[in-house]
Amino acid sequence: MNDAVRAAIGARLQEKDMSRADLARAVNRTPQEISRALNGTRGGGSIPAIWTDVLDALGLTLAALPVEHVSGGPVILPSDAQALEREITARVSAAVRDALAQHAPAIEPGSAEVG
Repeated sequence: MNDAVRAAIGARLQEKDMSRADLARAVNRTPQEISRALNGTRGGGSIPAIWTDVLDALGLTLAALPVEHVSGGPVILPSDAQALEREITARVSAAVRDALAQHAPAIEPGSAEVG
C-alpha cells in the first residue's frame, strides 16, 4: 500500500469513530495485522510489484475513496438475477448519461445529429 491510502483509511476510521481494534473485528483480522498494515511495517501488505510498475509507468497512484463518492454509493446486490441485471443496467445507463452530458454538446430533444 502507499502512504496516501493509509492516511485515507486513518481519516475514515476517525470519521466513523472506529478504532483499529474495531476495524480488526469488522474484517476478522487481529489488531496486530491491522496495525502492521496501517503502519506500513513488515507483513502489513504491499502492492504486488507488477502493479507498482504499471502504475509508475502510467503516472498513476492508488487512492482510497469513500464509497459514497464513487458511482452514487454502495451497491446492495439483489439476490434475484433479474433484479441484479436491472440494477446494473440502471447504474451503467445513468453513468453513461452523466458522462455524455459532461462531454457532449447540447442536443435539442427530438433532433438527430448526423455523423
